[in-house]
Amino acid sequence: MKFITPALLLLATPAAWALEFANGVKIGEVGDTSAVVWTRLTAHNEALRRIENWDEKEPWQWSVPGAEGEVRVVYWEGDRTASGIETPWTAVTAGDDYCRQFALADLKPGTRYRFEVQARSPGEGHPTASLTGRFVTAPRPDAAVPVTFVTSTCQDFPRRDDKRNGHKIYRSMLALDPDFFVQTGDTLYYDKAGPHAKDVKTARYKWNRIYALPNLRTFHRTVPSYWLHDDHDVLKNDCWPGQTYGDLTWEQGVKIWREQIPQSAKPYRTFRWGRHLQVWFPEGREYRSPNTMPDGPEKSILGAEQWQWLEKTMAASDAAFKLFVSATPVVGPDRANKNDNHANEGFAHEGRRLRKFLSGVPGCFVINGDRHWQYHSVDPETGLHEFGSGPASDRHAGGWKAALQPEWQDFLRIKGGFLSVRIDAERAIFRHHDVDGKVVNEVAIGSQ
Repeated sequence: MKFITPALLLLATPAAWALEFANGVKIGEVGDTSAVVWTRLTAHNEALRRIENWDEKEPWQWSVPGAEGEVRVVYWEGDRTASGIETPWTAVTAGDDYCRQFALADLKPGTRYRFEVQARSPGEGHPTASLTGRFVTAPRPDAAVPVTFVTSTCQDFPRRDDKRNGHKIYRSMLALDPDFFVQTGDTLYYDKAGPHAKDVKTARYKWNRIYALPNLRTFHRTVPSYWLHDDHDVLKNDCWPGQTYGDLTWEQGVKIWREQIPQSAKPYRTFRWGRHLQVWFPEGREYRSPNTMPDGPEKSILGAEQWQWLEKTMAASDAAFKLFVSATPVVGPDRANKNDNHANEGFAHEGRRLRKFLSGVPGCFVINGDRHWQYHSVDPETGLHEFGSGPASDRHAGGWKAALQPEWQDFLRIKGGFLSVRIDAERAIFRHHDVDGKVVNEVAIGSQ
């Protein structure tokens, strides 16, 4: 890497831009010394059709064509302008949907960084397009600082509640100035109409249009995020390895996920955020047994390799609070006709094992996605707490009834919204919010 003066980045004028960043940036996998910056090179600075022309019968509106060229990231610490670090220019091509991600290393803990993604056409000597962003790295593991983060799940383009700008929750979450965000799965839906994504081209189209929405673009320019994938954003409902959806194969679905989202070396990982908090992001699709397999000790969602990692890393952690963030429910309850998560009969054996294990870890709680309602449950057998953030819009809520609420579920709301969590030395505060940010439930749990 070379050093470059950020002031030089301003030399290219907008009138000369031939390439754009309609999908903005995604800042992911942020640790105390590392981060991943994702971007996609596009032919226009927004989706091709504006909302005035939107027609649900013409789902291929809002296309975001990619463009070939070269991209790089220039980043620097704080607000200084004397120098920055520049990554090498890297080509983007149709093979990866014109996406590129850059792993930034040797960063300083608890430090604000600013960056600029730049683009140029092949053969150009200087950037012809740019987009700025910023993020703060995680604090040192021994730093006794409070942390606030937000989580969401279950969003798709047709059920967004602001047709022009995208889901309202992104404005509401941004107003809380979170340290980071977790998308707990079902980022979009291949197997829902408008159109069904039964091939690579359509699957990529669904990614491109939703992340061209202004609310999402604005949020992800400044908030570090972690993404978990679930069934709908890999292939289809309740899927497992080896299946297909139309012409879309499992392998293609996983490849598209990895090109569209900032990635770590392993799909399961853990990050420390200071003295008080460590978060685990397990992987629930790539290692699982078929849902149709008879239940028993050999049937697993996590797989042996991931179980070994989970037990080892949780035992080694001295964080006051340990949050297990799952793309699917662990405690539930869930619908009787479902059988693909740890709260269902289909994986009952491993579900009991997981709840027993997690409840035995001091300061451990579960945050889950997948369910289209908000809730707080306390497992009657183990006392394990689980918080479901609920779907990203009210229009997306449903599939459950208040009459089904058990006594051990302290809170149930069949509406959209998000979850925020505040962690400090003494307690963890879990708050459910509606889509406009209003707090509709609050639970405070002291450190053990």
